[in-house]
Amino acid sequence: MKAFGFAAILVSVCAMAACKVGDGTGSGGAGGDDGSGGSDTTSSTSGTGGEGGEDSGTGGEGGGDECSGLEAEACTTCCSEAHPDEVEVFTELTYVYCGCSATSRCAAECDTTDTATDVCGDDGSVNLAVDNPNCETCVAEESTTGTCYDDAYTACGEEEDCQALTDCSDKCE
Repeated sequence: MKAFGFAAILVSVCAMAACKVGDGTGSGGAGGDDGSGGSDTTSSTSGTGGEGGEDSGTGGEGGGDECSGLEAEACTTCCSEAHPDEVEVFTELTYVYCGCSATSRCAAECDTTDTATDVCGDDGSVNLAVDNPNCETCVAEESTTGTCYDDAYTACGEEEDCQALTDCSDKCE
């Protein structure tokens, strides 16, 4: 399991984005006047082949190896860049396990009675749009030392919308 490699990614995601998850309704920026400013996108897919005749077999699983062969830190960074939606889900899971769990040392910082700072929903969800730097700091620290981070990583691997991140990370050296 390469879970600890993502602790640094999680901390940097929190620092860059202030651990806030948007609603996806923003607008994109303008491109450059000289044709520059665009971006290239790369995606990978996986699937299995169909059944065939007597001499045919099933296809294998594709994708998932886009970052293998890189050094550990570069591989982890590659995986997080290749799977940004999964990083968002993993970040939420880290807050669930490291900040909102009743047994977490960060619960007092994250699960408050003030709606302006309460990261933890009563229904088990997290609200990362609130401004709670004490919770962010505690979860960032806990994600580098606590077992809750391992629990979040395991949960990520079990969720369809997060599994690609752990599949990629597990192939890092």
